[in-house]
Amino acid sequence: MEIPVLIVEASSVIAWDYKIASAIYNNGFYGKPLGMRKIKPGENLDRANVLSLFEALYLMKNNRIKVQLNDKILTEKEFTQYSIDNYERFRISYQVYEHFRELNYVVRPGLKFGGDFVIYEKGPGLDHSKWVVQVGEDNINVKAIDLVRAGRLAHSVKKEFLIATIRDNEIKFYSFGRIKL
Repeated sequence: MEIPVLIVEASSVIAWDYKIASAIYNNGFYGKPLGMRKIKPGENLDRANVLSLFEALYLMKNNRIKVQLNDKILTEKEFTQYSIDNYERFRISYQVYEHFRELNYVVRPGLKFGGDFVIYEKGPGLDHSKWVVQVGEDNINVKAIDLVRAGRLAHSVKKEFLIATIRDNEIKFYSFGRIKL
């Protein structure tokens, strides 16, 4: 089968063809079908599918899609540079995204939960996400109030809050929990 070509639109990549959109979403929960809040696993989409820059790069690296910008098919290197230019902290965030995907977790945007990503073991509609992940520089200064906010928000939605940092290409995860003594 021919590798589908998806179109870059600002900070997203879009599969406009409904069959391609369905295949991409239903084979790993990549993207978000345009205008749909809840999608049943395996449901055929009758609309476009919008992928994040992280998802698109990951699928490019795995030869599952090609990406086109202004009538030009981009190389992996060109698309990576485009993503770095258009997304703050893209490089370190992508490393965290790829880490979880390589461990067979489903990685989704985490903005509504106060983080960069939410991580599922099986996928949306199959289980609840397990972690909220905030990506930061290794020398990040974290204020106590930010930790409290993040921890309370994650706890209220029954998720564990993780901070991911990278030093010398190694990802470190920090988790904060509540204990009763």
